[in-house]
Amino acid sequence: MAAIHQLSLARTVAEIRDVVSSAARRLTGADGATFVLRIGGQCYYADEDASSPLWKDQHFPMDACMSGWVMRNRRPAAIEDVCSDVRILQADSRPTLVKSLAMVPIRETAPLGAIGNYWAHRHKPTAQEIALLQALANSTSVAVEAVRIREDLAHTGLEVIDRLALAAEYRDDGTHEHTARVARTSLLLAQAMGLPEDETTLIGQAAPLHDVGKLAVPDVILLKPGRLSEAEFGRVKEHTTAGAAILTGGTSKLLQLAEEIALSHHERWDGSGYPFGLNAETIPVSGRIVALADVFDALTHARPYKSPWSVRAATAEIRRLRGRQFDPLVVDAFLALQPDRLADPPERLYVGAA
Repeated sequence: MAAIHQLSLARTVAEIRDVVSSAARRLTGADGATFVLRIGGQCYYADEDASSPLWKDQHFPMDACMSGWVMRNRRPAAIEDVCSDVRILQADSRPTLVKSLAMVPIRETAPLGAIGNYWAHRHKPTAQEIALLQALANSTSVAVEAVRIREDLAHTGLEVIDRLALAAEYRDDGTHEHTARVARTSLLLAQAMGLPEDETTLIGQAAPLHDVGKLAVPDVILLKPGRLSEAEFGRVKEHTTAGAAILTGGTSKLLQLAEEIALSHHERWDGSGYPFGLNAETIPVSGRIVALADVFDALTHARPYKSPWSVRAATAEIRRLRGRQFDPLVVDAFLALQPDRLADPPERLYVGAA
């Protein structure tokens, strides 16, 4: 069945819904099909494939509709005449002109929804039709569980990234908000530049790891209140390659982007940055974005070696460095935002984002 193959490829519940509602109707030649999800004690009619949808986007109590009945009883229902079935509230069925109905639960143990077919003429649902719908429902159950497992794993991975970023940040930022502010600013810059949505999301999620390489920098250097010697600054600069080494070998797009950012966020548009002296568009766009977000946050917040600048002074400095340290397009995107708000304490956008 093509629908089962499509369900195996589905990555969201919305994709599952689209496959199920259309496949269910085709399987039996019904006049309409419904895809119902159980939400607490309610039946949510998430989708409906029909020329004139009857219940789409509506909620009903479990004991007020047949989808609730099949979920509560964990077995299918085949109804040739809805007007003579005591399980159906007649006041609700007559105005719809539905004459016959077939409904199966999505999963027998703790059903999470139901799939239904209905006909505008008298039709006795056959055992084969019920079996086909139940096979579709069983595949739907597997697909929904797979989506939920992937979402749980993705959330867990983002939490691990959050903790790793905090481990590096904890050493030189008493508020522990630097990585979250850089993530927020990077995300907003990427959006303002018109990058694709999936790319902006990844940049926001990966940006917190830009300084993970600081774990390799000794405290005596990282927390030194005075001016660093040339040798000490050389050790600080190594945090870019150290961060990339920590993240290298990742198989996910998120970790691969985080490695790219860690390595390139101190390169400069004019080629005077480190570690490789890249210039202009040879610097990955993710690195160019995080470079500005990182500098803006460093300027506007206290560090062991400096007092915070005002947002106005920091903005003027970024404007001055347009085309020198920073990509002109990134600076233009920054100026189009509201810099005052970027210095505020943020929510940790990258935890649970996708």
